[in-house]
Parts: sequence; C-alpha cells; structure tokens
Amino acid sequence: MKKFVGITKCPVGIAHTYMAAEKLQKAGEAQGYEVKIETQGASGVEDELSAQDVADADFVIIAADVAVDGEERFNGKQVLYAKTADAIKDANALIERALTAGIYGQKQTTVAQSDQQESHEQSPIIKQLLNGVSHMIPFVVVGGLFIALSIAIGGHPTKAGMVIPPNTIWSSMNQIGGIGFTLMIPILAGYIAYAISGRAALAPAMIGAMVANNTDILGTKAGTGFIGAIIVGFAAGYLVKWFNSWPVPKDLRPVMPIFVIPLLGVGIISAVLILVLGAPISWLMTALQDMLTALSKNPETSIVLGLVIGAMVAVDMGGPVNKVAFLFGVASITAGHPQIMGAVACAVAVPPLALGVATFVRRDLYTEEEKSAGIPAILMGLIGITEGAIPFATANPKQVFPSIIAGSAVASAVGMIFKITDAVPHGGPIVGVLGATNNIGLFFISILSGVAVAVALLTIFKVRKARKTA
Repeated sequence: MKKFVGITKCPVGIAHTYMAAEKLQKAGEAQGYEVKIETQGASGVEDELSAQDVADADFVIIAADVAVDGEERFNGKQVLYAKTADAIKDANALIERALTAGIYGQKQTTVAQSDQQESHEQSPIIKQLLNGVSHMIPFVVVGGLFIALSIAIGGHPTKAGMVIPPNTIWSSMNQIGGIGFTLMIPILAGYIAYAISGRAALAPAMIGAMVANNTDILGTKAGTGFIGAIIVGFAAGYLVKWFNSWPVPKDLRPVMPIFVIPLLGVGIISAVLILVLGAPISWLMTALQDMLTALSKNPETSIVLGLVIGAMVAVDMGGPVNKVAFLFGVASITAGHPQIMGAVACAVAVPPLALGVATFVRRDLYTEEEKSAGIPAILMGLIGITEGAIPFATANPKQVFPSIIAGSAVASAVGMIFKITDAVPHGGPIVGVLGATNNIGLFFISILSGVAVAVALLTIFKVRKARKTA
C-alpha cells in the first residue's frame, strides 16, 4: 500500500497545526494512501513518527511555519516543504507536488525541485524568529494578565506609582506575573537559537539574553529589551552552529554539547555584550535623555516632544528606548511637570490596545493564534502594559512597528495638546479610572486617537500584504 508521512507545526502550536494534519490525513486516505502525520504543537509531539514509519514512506510532507524538530531523520527521502495554510487550503495539491519533491540531503536538480528548495529556504530567519515567538507567547500572556489583574483589583495610585499592599494575594499575583515577563526574554532568545542549532544553543542564548538585560553586568542605565534578546538568539544560534562544524575527535564529541559548547558560547556572548555593546547602549541612553530635556525646555516644541515620547515608548516596548521615555516622564512628576508623564501615559496603552482591537476589526486578516492573543493584549493595554504587543511585533515587524509607533506618537502629541497630566509613574486607562489624571475624558480621547491611527495603518498594511500573497 502507498504511504506517506508528514509533520505539521504552526507558531503557537494550536489551531493550524492540527487543522493542517487533519487535511493531509483525509486527503491522503481519499487518494488511497496510508498516512501518518506527526504534530509538533503546544501539547508537545503527538503521533511521533518511528524510524519504520519513515522508512516505509514514499515521501514526506512538512507543513510548518516554524522550524521543526528531527528533520534530519528524513535523510534520503523525498521531502516537500510547505506552510500549514497550504495544507489547509489544498492538501491534494501538496500530495501531487510531493511526488516530484527533492531528496533530503541531496542537491536539487529539477526545476520543480529547485522551486521547492527556494520556497523552503525563502526565509529561514523568519522561521527561526517565529520559533522563538511561539514559545514566548504563553509567558507574555500569563505574565501580563497576572500583572494586569493584580493592579486592576489590588492596586492604588500614589506618587511612587501603582502600589499593591504587601503580603496580599494581589502582591503575590503581581510577582508571579513579573516572573513570566522575566522569563519571556530568555525563552525568546533560547528558542530562536534552538531552531538554528539545537539544544546546545539554549544555554548561551538564554544566559546571554539575561546578561543583555542586566544593567549591573552591562554597566548601563537600561537593558536591551526584547530586541536585544532577538539579536542574542541569532548570534548564539549561529555561533553554536559554527562550533558544531569543528572537526572534533570522536572521544570528545559527547562532552561538546553539554560542556564545551555551552561554556564557550556563554563566555563569548557575554564578553561581547559587556565589552562591545555596554558603552554604545550607555551613550544612546544619555543622548536620548539629553534630547528629551532640550525639547522640554521650549513650550513651543511641546507637540514635537509628545511625538518623540510616543515614538520612543512604542519603538521597543519596554526596552531601553522605552525606558528612557518612561523614566523621563517619572522625573518630570517630581520636577513639577506631570504633563510629560501624561503624554507617556497616553502612549503606553496604544500598542497592545491597537493590536487587540485590530484582530476584531478585520478578523480575516489574522491567524487563529493572533485572534486568540487579541483579548489578552487588550487587557494588558487597559493596564498600561506595553509588552502585550511584543508577540505581534516580533512575528510581523514590517506591519506592526510603523503602525504602533505612529499611533503612540499621535496619542502622546494629542495628550500634550490637551495638557493631560499624570500624577503617578504609570500609564494606560487604569490611571484615569483611578483618578491620577486631570481630565479622564480627554485622556481617553488621546488614547483612542492613537489606537485609531494604529489600527487603520495596520489594517492597510495587512490588506496590502494579503493582496501580494494572494
């Protein structure tokens, strides 16, 4: 009997992973094939392919949007690469294409095989990035929701910020949420590196990402945020891939992935971060601070200051640039200029709110995973947690970054025009509800104006992308 096997895997590992597997299963059986599809989803590996399954298969179909585990087991087999959406849309077409697929591990020779290889290798960086994002999303969602709920229910505004009484369930919930956000950074870096060169890259990437966000080790005023984690992830992944290419004596091979590679990787990545990146990051922080100070001294540049603050808040969502804008706003409260913190408070809510709302405005433009992440993003936006937008921005930077930067800039500038003030070092609608702003109505209008701009731009970009890929 004819037989083929396959693997399906989407970024989040929920809907598309199983939908693609089901479509391939049904289409194959309808054509008289014995079919076995391994799913690498959020619940782990299911229906794992055995060595015998692979050996008996006429060909292999890998329908995946991120890097799959164990691809090397198909060495010598015909392998077709596709996206999960391709399998969902027309599984029969994939089966036909698989009949002329190239041999894994061999140079492609035919035109059809060359096209397949080009499709598979179209953007390996995107697949590696999405692998990190897919593992990071649960940490962002859980961490953000725990923090949001703890602040919304147990917090109250003071001059020191949103304070949650110690030794309460809300205090514990807030700390647990903080752990989720802390883990988000090394998970993102670690699984980008893992997609490039396997388990040996996890330690250099994860530890390196923590170093990149530790101000004491770097000797800077701020860490590198999630952008630094992405850079570290790719750097560690390709560094370890180079280590793996070394001609190592057979007796030393067992200790390479558990001792030598992690040790060298962590040492090199950490040394580069401390010795090379520490000084530029510190210089950048000082330059941005000086720019904001100069703009704030001239009343005529208040709108420009608002635009700059808003853009800085959104550009790295909790990273060093965001931190400079936020801390500048906090300092302005003690200096008697709470209007600057008001501009910050308007801007911080826009990225997660806009992305959450956008998934409801045009649901056909978003994947099931993105639509599922929409509600948590909105909840985080209401509490002023900008990091709720990170999974969206990391997965689709070309569409998301311009939209949220423009939206936050508009919200902040409108806040400056309305002379919105914020008496506490926090942002988002929650500070208005709790009475920390001077005019809650105009405060909400400022935020909504930014959200509207961001949603409109994001929808336009998404529609254009959909037309190009149609």
